[in-house]
Amino acid sequence: MSSELRVDRILPVDGAPSDSGSNPLYLGAGGVVQVVYAQTRSQQQSTSQTFTDATNLFVDITPKFSTSKMLIQFHTVGQITGSRARFDIHKSTTNARLSAHPSSNNTDHGITAFEGSGINHSVNFSIMDTAGTTNNIRYKVQFNNTGGNTTFIQATYSVGTLTVMELSA
Repeated sequence: MSSELRVDRILPVDGAPSDSGSNPLYLGAGGVVQVVYAQTRSQQQSTSQTFTDATNLFVDITPKFSTSKMLIQFHTVGQITGSRARFDIHKSTTNARLSAHPSSNNTDHGITAFEGSGINHSVNFSIMDTAGTTNNIRYKVQFNNTGGNTTFIQATYSVGTLTVMELSA
């Protein structure tokens, strides 16, 4: 018996290089270097007006290259009793939220938000970051409620997920 292997191309173990071109807004990236993932079914609630950590929705990743792009994807189901819920990702190595909206009261801005009390809202987003280091990075989901009302995540005990993919730059 004979076997034959045919491929279009073979990628290096470090991932595929990318060409970002001359446009600084183009955030192209190459191949997937590694993937980390967190999942929880634990419902959490908070009345905090400042961003608070979502329980069990964090990942630790040690990038192979400081130039790598980090593709971050988040999903949960949320519900509020009033006001507005906001969501963001906190990055340990910069001690800042990725929305890039610093605020003295730590309540303004976020990657995404929703309003509408007593309704289940599907909360989904993707955001690209640059590793900037080869040291461990912890990415964690944070959320708040702008009016101090109750925000539920993993509402009705749905699944909350956080996925971070290191992409070669």
